[in-house]
Amino acid sequence: MLLTSGSEKASALVEGNPVPKKAKALPEEYRQGTAALADIDENGVVPREAYIKLPSGVTYADLRVGKGEEATLGKKANLQWVLRRSNGYFVESSEVNDSVPFIFNVGDEKAAIAGVNEGVQGMRVGGVRRLLIPPSLAYVQGLEDDKPGPVPKGFGPKQQMRRVMNFRKDVPGEYVFLEVQ
Repeated sequence: MLLTSGSEKASALVEGNPVPKKAKALPEEYRQGTAALADIDENGVVPREAYIKLPSGVTYADLRVGKGEEATLGKKANLQWVLRRSNGYFVESSEVNDSVPFIFNVGDEKAAIAGVNEGVQGMRVGGVRRLLIPPSLAYVQGLEDDKPGPVPKGFGPKQQMRRVMNFRKDVPGEYVFLEVQ
């Protein structure tokens, strides 16, 4: 307990714990997805015909086609990402995690969830792609830090994805919404 005279400010810190940092606030345009960061009209509608559905059920749309090297099996990918629920609700992003990208070798099942592995193939450096991943190709191995990613860091975001994986995986039209660049 900390006692002070009337003119001093009271401060209640637990010994050994750092002073709490101010919550990191993201600008609204970032929370709306990577489209806003890609010189694309974030309010623009992606036409239905822009989406391509793969045999596995992964669906993708290129919001901006890159001009660099193509992502193929075995190549190293470095992705900035925004994760959402199928209703568009923001869950997590690499921006929230100090802009640390998700780095993996395309095709490495131990590094990336199946839907990401499949969805980034054919994408080019500099491009932005929206992935709609069925729960069966998302976090089936769990959401712990040693599991395939990109894995949300905080308890709340992990809990949101656990709910999708545990309770909504069989709901028609349910998917994990991921934008990568």
